[in-house]
Amino acid sequence: MSTITETSDVRFPPWLQYLEKYFEGMLALTLLMVVLAITITDIFGRTFFAWTIDWGFEVAQGLFVWIAWLAASFGLRHQSYFRFTLFRSNLSGVGQYAMYVIEWLLWVLVVGAIFWHSLPELVQVFESGRMVVGTENVMQAHFYLAVPVGTGLILLRVVQQAITTTIAYRNGDDIRPDPQIGVRDE
Repeated sequence: MSTITETSDVRFPPWLQYLEKYFEGMLALTLLMVVLAITITDIFGRTFFAWTIDWGFEVAQGLFVWIAWLAASFGLRHQSYFRFTLFRSNLSGVGQYAMYVIEWLLWVLVVGAIFWHSLPELVQVFESGRMVVGTENVMQAHFYLAVPVGTGLILLRVVQQAITTTIAYRNGDDIRPDPQIGVRDE
């Protein structure tokens, strides 16, 4: 069960709990399969028929930007990112919580700045109306949208982690970060 649903009195249906836990991962995997399909089709076309997908490289590049931001949010959701767990293992409960607060503030400051400064760029690209070369209806702005959406998801996951960790801390639970990286059943 998700930590957000464990610590609240509100119960969500199992499908919504699953979606909350794996949303970014499922979307990133889907986009990765699209990139793979474009790449294989382009290689096959070049090798056997001497044709290429004009828009393939630009679309694959844009989808990789989406995948990177989704993966960052997914890692944050599962607390599966680089952190100094060896140092933190010796801290008291108050020290652990203080480290989390510092971590959350850094996430909000850095990612919040990226989010804020990406918005005018996104508006400018939307207003330009530029299309991906070789297409008639795929705007470049769809790829620029990855930054505010990805950083917004990261900020959402930071707030979610702050709420669940604060509740766990107030309940006297052990809030030391797990030194293992990966998605674990909760």
